[in-house]
Amino acid sequence: MNNLTLDIQGFAAVNRDLVVELREPISNTLVKQAKPFLDGTTQISQVPPGSYEITVLHPNLTLPVLRRPIRVLPVGDTRVTVLIDPSKFRNTPIEDIPDANLDPVRARADSVAETVLPLGSKMPGEAIRADDWNTVVSSLRDLALAVSELTRLVTPVGHNHPELEKKIDEITQNFDSLVTTLSAAMAELQRQIQAGRLHQQVSDVLDAAGVADASRRKEIFDTVGELEQSTTTDPSTFARKAREVGVVLATQLDKIKEDKASDSTFLASDAVKAADQTVDLLRGTRTSTYASEIENNRKADRLAGGAGLLTLIGR
Repeated sequence: MNNLTLDIQGFAAVNRDLVVELREPISNTLVKQAKPFLDGTTQISQVPPGSYEITVLHPNLTLPVLRRPIRVLPVGDTRVTVLIDPSKFRNTPIEDIPDANLDPVRARADSVAETVLPLGSKMPGEAIRADDWNTVVSSLRDLALAVSELTRLVTPVGHNHPELEKKIDEITQNFDSLVTTLSAAMAELQRQIQAGRLHQQVSDVLDAAGVADASRRKEIFDTVGELEQSTTTDPSTFARKAREVGVVLATQLDKIKEDKASDSTFLASDAVKAADQTVDLLRGTRTSTYASEIENNRKADRLAGGAGLLTLIGR
């Protein structure tokens, strides 16, 4: 038994609310759970050496803040440093810009009104003096300047709202992050379902063929297990592993069909057809993004009749 020290960095403000879970990567069984100190340091004692998955949770977030595989070394204590993304917690209010002070503009407009009011009592034929004309022109200029100042105070140049633009950019970033996280979670769930379905299909073929050799069954199931162990990798890595598993499984299943070449019932059985179909899909996997992988998995589900999850629960 060894000790595991996890150092969480990136956003110290949320450290006191975080929960760290140490899980077995294949069965997702919870091994240990701990809360970090305020500085982000988390101590997990008495951990058997091996591969695990670290999950960091926060009560205000539906999805994990962080999930990554780790390995506890067989000799000495293991120390792991992880970095969380502060943007996952970002939800700043719209910036409150102070209201513009329009009193000077209003005072100037009122002054213009008071200045030109006496000039409105001229009688027909009465001469317009130079002073009167200059007063009208000066008042008109003051009014124009007041309107110009009003446009700058009430509406920013170009009619943009920087506080709204910053909030919209933040929402967009948060939404993109959420879509990426959900796509990864959906792809990993589909991988687990289809890996479980493949395991059941291979088991059905071995049972139908009457393969009782424990070492031979273990060899084939180990091949399936390689796919099951890759369910949390990125799309390109998983696609490469799917192709490798598909090629090896095709060879192993072909050897079984060669041994049962005289059994036409076995060769034409639904178990063989289903396994061959799944193996062909694995060998043809070329996905590089979560979106393309999800669409490819939907195709596999359609070919399998959409019974992946029902197969896993034994229905």
